Amino acid sequence: MLLLLIAFLALVVSRTFPFTDDLSGLAESAIAVGGAVCGLAGVWLWLRRTPASEAPSTTGEAENR
Repeated sequence: MLLLLIAFLALVVSRTFPFTDDLSGLAESAIAVGGAVCGLAGVWLWLRRTPASEAPSTTGEAENR
């Protein structure tokens, strides 16, 4: 969740704050790339974690075999 929050904040900073006009093009690009990387990593971790959090249901039939 923290990575997705960082990605959102990077998007907000790169679009709205006026102090980014004073930054160089390289710094602005670094903010955008960092935000994209955090967003992709956050989504990847979220999707990877979802199936593992679902516990398989055991009916007891496998134990009796």
